Amino acid sequence: MPQMNASVGLLPLPRPLMTGEVLDAGFRLFRASILRTLPYSGLVVLILELPTLYAILFSRASLGSSFIAAYYLPVAHATAFLFTVPVLGVIMLRMFAVANGQRPRFRVEIRVALKRWITGIIATVGAFAIPVALAILGPAFTNGLSSGAVFFLAIVLFWPTALFVVALPAFWCGGLGPFAAIAQSLRISLRRSWRMVGAILASLCMVSVFVLLVSIIVGLMSPIFGRADLFLSATVQSLLYLVVGAFGVPYVLAVLIVAHRDLELRHRVRREVRT
Repeated sequence: MPQMNASVGLLPLPRPLMTGEVLDAGFRLFRASILRTLPYSGLVVLILELPTLYAILFSRASLGSSFIAAYYLPVAHATAFLFTVPVLGVIMLRMFAVANGQRPRFRVEIRVALKRWITGIIATVGAFAIPVALAILGPAFTNGLSSGAVFFLAIVLFWPTALFVVALPAFWCGGLGPFAAIAQSLRISLRRSWRMVGAILASLCMVSVFVLLVSIIVGLMSPIFGRADLFLSATVQSLLYLVVGAFGVPYVLAVLIVAHRDLELRHRVRREVRT
């Protein structure tokens, strides 16, 4: 199959796809758009890593406010999340243009992302509400549980996550409002959530391999650095995560775009058959 370029696109899909075909189409979209999205995905990961890097390099006393010092990590990560929303929007708009065989327009993408910034926050929270809630509240509920029980609980929570995660491409690529995108995601995914669970698990496994590789590299380098160079070790780890995330974010978003179009096509075909 030929690679996509400015005149040949992946969308619209010719027919409903199997789970493996969704992953394959997502990878082809990722490969076709990686050079155009890499700076933005790197910026997303850098913004998310800045609170951790600041906490490593500087003391909390330098923040000035006692409230900010006490709640630095939640406040810093929430602020970083707000700034990543329009950048994620630019990435998805650029990928969607490539998927349709169109030439990406930087000014148009920036204008749309900034115009829909506030509503994009609502759509992003709706799409990733369960993973974010699990990351924040998880330690309070999983204390005392074995690692196997925690893993099983995480697998079970993939199902409700799969119902809402395509709200992100529905908002940015489908042009819907935040609540309409969340409602459409629930409607088209309700009877086919297992497809999204399979796609999410496969994508996370692929990205997790590289994350594990970074952890192994840092673990091997730690004895070389020694205790006196813990800051350097943490900085190198953050930089490696930056590289992995710069490639991982576009891949996951590409799979979401293809999965959303596939679910939307399946839902439309089902309605036509019923009528």
